[in-house]
Amino acid sequence: MNDYLLIKTEADLCTLFMGAMAKVPGWTCYPETAGFDILVVHEDGRQIGVEAKLALNAKVADQILPNHWEDYYGKAGPDHRLVIVSKVTDASKGIIKMLEMLGVTVLLPNCISGDMRGFDLRSGLFLYEGIISAHPRMFDWSPAERCQVPMVVPALPAGVPAPISLTPWKESALKVVALMRAQGFITAKQIASFGISTSSWTQHTNKHAWLAKGTVRGTWVETEHMPAFDKQHPDAYALVVEQLQAESNQQLELTA
Repeated sequence: MNDYLLIKTEADLCTLFMGAMAKVPGWTCYPETAGFDILVVHEDGRQIGVEAKLALNAKVADQILPNHWEDYYGKAGPDHRLVIVSKVTDASKGIIKMLEMLGVTVLLPNCISGDMRGFDLRSGLFLYEGIISAHPRMFDWSPAERCQVPMVVPALPAGVPAPISLTPWKESALKVVALMRAQGFITAKQIASFGISTSSWTQHTNKHAWLAKGTVRGTWVETEHMPAFDKQHPDAYALVVEQLQAESNQQLELTA
């Protein structure tokens, strides 16, 4: 059996990696997060940004490395950067050398049981740098700020084209939707309080506005033109609704 038959797409490669990573204590994989195919987060806060490629090329360097201005402006980023790849050719060995000299680790799956491929992550690669180990460690990019971690693990595959990611903006949008449905309306001030612009919600551009004016001046209500954020991310929306209800109950207890 061809060793590479099980890895036909970058999504297959990501699935193998996340399955192996799930067995390493303390780490959680967040698919399609913070601009990476996978953001792996440790319970102590450390983060690994992962990009997957079936074959190495120059494009992966553009995807995994930060832009030259990001450090200057203190843009959020992971502690470590990692590329997972299904195979290496003579032509791509130089790319591995280049990436590793730039502080990016490159991992390949191993052959298991003769005809299956997976990642062996039992090395000290993911150990905290304060622990003494003879194994190589990933370079610490020491970002001024780490990537924002989603409120829930996104229920979507990693390494797929045009993913519907649970971004920080989407989390704020879910809060807008939850509050609007709980009240029956929302105000522009309330939308802005979640750190997002009101224009997409209330103003006509080249498309219909997402909200319409309510019966009371200054209020806005949902229309059929609003994207189905709650259906795109049902787990996150359920959590937002639960948090909103808990906050409401707490306020009632304080005023009782």
